[in-house]
Amino acid sequence: MLSIIIPVYNEAKNISVMADALKSIVHHPFEIIFVDDGSTDETLQQVRLLANDNDNIKCISLSRNFGHQNALMAGMEFARGNEIITMDGDMQHPPSLIPEMLKLLHEGYDIVFTRRRNNENQSGFKKATANLFYRFLNVISDTKIEPNVADFKAFNHKVLSAILRFKERELFIRGIFSWIGFKSITIGFDVQPRHSGKTKYNFGSMMRLALKGTTSFGFKPLRLALMIGSLISLLAFGFAFFALIQYYNGNTVPGWASLIIAVMFLGGVQLLAIGLLGEYIASLFIEVKKRPLYLVKDLLNLDDENRK
Repeated sequence: MLSIIIPVYNEAKNISVMADALKSIVHHPFEIIFVDDGSTDETLQQVRLLANDNDNIKCISLSRNFGHQNALMAGMEFARGNEIITMDGDMQHPPSLIPEMLKLLHEGYDIVFTRRRNNENQSGFKKATANLFYRFLNVISDTKIEPNVADFKAFNHKVLSAILRFKERELFIRGIFSWIGFKSITIGFDVQPRHSGKTKYNFGSMMRLALKGTTSFGFKPLRLALMIGSLISLLAFGFAFFALIQYYNGNTVPGWASLIIAVMFLGGVQLLAIGLLGEYIASLFIEVKKRPLYLVKDLLNLDDENRK
């Protein structure tokens, strides 16, 4: 059986279109699990209408908006299929690619990643910042994360079992999929126009995801801060020794500008290092509290016995 997991947040106008597209593509036993991530529009009602007429359409309604990563994990914990697909609910991930993804799973691959070939609807600024983010993340991380890889992927039950072993609260699922290994392949796809509504990933959401990725998969930023601090300390001691010699030689001239530049530079580096350390401490704080990743408000065509 195939489980298709679709996190949705305020996607009421896309629900029936998405379900019809999937039913026309998939011809063997399947379940569609919509994860309603605290929508404030008619999304849950639209899913309920479909679920009342079709037992294969299921829904996990979360008590509030917990975020895309947490919603994905909720869907994976309830999935019953031997093959799993995760995708967005706005039709930008083409359902027509699913047969090819399943074919690759049947050929022996454990994970089929997809990479965006083009995205005409994405602004130049967002493309540039996304490329910069992945380059930066691969520099600081011990795990290589492929750039432009989407949350549109297929994987088998062996991979699902491995993913569900992770108990992290600061979820960065793209990084986890890269970290676990297994035999994988990446195929390209053309991003389709959004059927209705607007993207929920604004600049703030991307920044929060970037911080999660930075602190979840590498300690190199802390080591880099230590190296920069050590280098500046050596330079500062060298300058102090030089200034002392110049003082005894009578060559010193009081200079306000040089003093301010030195103070501002050192202060900026210190604040950067402290801020970086603060992000790691915040992540530890969240992990130590062990709060649940999500809370379920309602289940449609599912029950807690389905939960892994």
